[in-house]
This record gives sequence, structure tokens and C-alpha cells, in this order.
Amino acid sequence: MINFLISFSIILLTLATFWGMRRLYLKYPHPLLMPVLTTTVLLFMLLLIFGIPYSTYMEGGRWLSKLLEPAIVALAYPLYKNRKIVLQYKWFIVGGVISGFMISIGSMYILARLFSVETHYMASMLPKSITAPVAVEISNSLSGIPSLTAAFVLVAGFSGILLGPKIMEMVGINNRKAMSIALGTTAHALGISKATEYGEIPLSMSSIAMTFSAILGAFITPVLIWLI
Repeated sequence: MINFLISFSIILLTLATFWGMRRLYLKYPHPLLMPVLTTTVLLFMLLLIFGIPYSTYMEGGRWLSKLLEPAIVALAYPLYKNRKIVLQYKWFIVGGVISGFMISIGSMYILARLFSVETHYMASMLPKSITAPVAVEISNSLSGIPSLTAAFVLVAGFSGILLGPKIMEMVGINNRKAMSIALGTTAHALGISKATEYGEIPLSMSSIAMTFSAILGAFITPVLIWLI
């Protein structure tokens, strides 16, 4: 009974915090006020202030994590609904994902080689722009450090949604479809959360980009590690 109350309280706290931060973002749509970021920071501060262990938070947090699975599957609905339009842009999507992914993983590979990063660290860093479940499995299979990979994935995701749109606007990329593909390719699930602001069709393209990027990563990352 106590565990149930703890879990329910944590779920309620998380949902209420996200709802409040989303209302704030809708009123003041600044990148730093994105609800996925502000909710994370606020909950982290509450855990520190009240001395709540992470394991206690996960009593309820794990149920929210389980809801991610059907939420990801639900992305197939807008994709199916807009499939005809998305197919019209198939080469646009393929070209954007391949170029974006190769620049992302290639730049990390070159930097790692320049600074003589050890192989197991490189295996942990290279999958940074791939969605977390796939990135962690790739890292684990290549003798990387899965927890470090998860940290790099979070950094890539948050930096992508905070800086990505502004940088694209600065260089003259204002097409929301192109921006969504870039976000899905480099910022994975967090990028998709940003793409939801652009409409159903960009959202569908972003989800395809994330999936295609994960497939590329599963094939290309082991090859780069093998080349070392």
C-alpha cells in the first residue's frame, strides 16, 4: 500500500509539473522553457532539496517509462495518416537523414581519433545521436559503457532541441519539414517532441528520420569501431 501511494504521488507530481511547464512554454515560447527541459530540471531540484533518492522517484517513474513504449508506437498513426504526402518527399527525407547522420557520427569519430580516445569510450560516444534504446544496445555490444552512452544521448537531444532550430534559422533553413528531419536525425525522441510544434506532416517526417538514423547507426557504428 505504501509503495502504491509513493508511486501514485510521484506520477501525479511529474504530470502536474509537466502540465505547468507546458502552460508556461505556450505563454512564453522560449527554447529554454521547453517543458521537457524545465520539467526535468525542476524535478531534479525537488529531489535534491527534499533528499529523495532516485530509486524512490523511480517507484513511480518506471510506470511513466513504460508508457513511452505505446507512445512511440502511437507515432505510427500520423505517419500512416500522412503516408501519401510523406512518400512524395521520400528522397528528400533519405538525403537529409544520410547527410545529417554522417556529419553527426563523422564529426564525433574524427574528434575522438584526434584526441586518441580509447576504443570503449569511442563506442560509448559514437551512438549519441541515435535514439536511446538502440544507442545503449549498440554501445553494450561494442564493449562501450551504456550509462555513458545514455548521458551522451541526453546531451545530444537537449542541445539539439535548444540550439538546433535557432542555428538552422541563422543559416537560412526555415522549411519546417527540413527542420523536423534534422531534429529527428540528430536529437531523436526529443527532436520529435520539438517537431510536434510544426504539425503532423513534419512530425511524421521527424519520426521516420529517427527510425532511419537508428538503422544506419546499427550498421555504421560497428564498422567505424572495427576500423580503429
